[in-house]
Amino acid sequence: MQVELRHLQVIQSVADAGSISRAAAQLRIAQSGLTAQVQRIEQELGGALFRRTPSGVALTDLGQHVVARARDVLAQFDDLVESTKVLAVRDEPPAAIRVCGPLGPITPMLASAVRELMPDREQVTQLAHTPETLNEVLHASDFDIAVYGQQPSVPVQLPEGLRTRNLVNETAYIGLSASHRLADRMALRLADLADEDWVLPNEKLSGLTTSLRLACEEAGFTPRCRHRGADMATAAMMVRCGHAIAAFYPSAVTVPGMVLRPLVGNPLQRTMQLVWRPTSPVAGLADLVHAKVVKRYQTLVHDHPVYAAWWESATAVSP
Repeated sequence: MQVELRHLQVIQSVADAGSISRAAAQLRIAQSGLTAQVQRIEQELGGALFRRTPSGVALTDLGQHVVARARDVLAQFDDLVESTKVLAVRDEPPAAIRVCGPLGPITPMLASAVRELMPDREQVTQLAHTPETLNEVLHASDFDIAVYGQQPSVPVQLPEGLRTRNLVNETAYIGLSASHRLADRMALRLADLADEDWVLPNEKLSGLTTSLRLACEEAGFTPRCRHRGADMATAAMMVRCGHAIAAFYPSAVTVPGMVLRPLVGNPLQRTMQLVWRPTSPVAGLADLVHAKVVKRYQTLVHDHPVYAAWWESATAVSP
């Protein structure tokens, strides 16, 4: 038999317990089995390690030598294991920064801002195709930093503990064919659109349909939806061809032959918010990320003349 670390642990346990029976109970093995094991260890080491006493066992001179050295060896081995674990963690590459947000331009803006501020970290960007998917990600905390939209008519309840900060207010515009009878107006009233045919993008894609229905009902009519279930690009093309009108966030839609007109009173608004986990590696940079995203968004706005005019006249949301 070759003496191993587990044998040194057995000898130390017997010495600390001062009794074969007590040590066997602590080690959860039979007393006879422990006695036989101690005898094999003593045989391998060449001498008795314990002598019997009225209260149990006591160490012999050889036993005191073996136990003292065994304690040093076991302590060094424990230190080896712990230090190795620490070094192994240090050698592992840091986890990728997880960025999440809805389809549209604002999520790539967020991803770019994070990459600029943390160029040495890997990054994973998840684009949520529906508000429900994004909501699930936020509640599962399966992200580091994200952007999402709050609509007054369909509020999002975030889990406790997350940090948030308003980014920008977005207002939805009405898309009309350039040849539409109302295309020359600088602003529209919802009531003027009561007799129009509408194309409503899939609610799960836009998150705007419910807000539009409620706003139209407040204006005294129910939108006449002749076309349903389109994605945003298809809806825009149907508007361009004159088949219907639709509501869009102008920062995400640019289609030749279609004009975007604001609604009087801006009844269709959402607040885009930045949200992050306080334990995330990017948490300490949240203010810088916020500033970069807002700046990029303002540049995008000014590429849309109609939207830029509204932006200049609107009151910005305080961060």
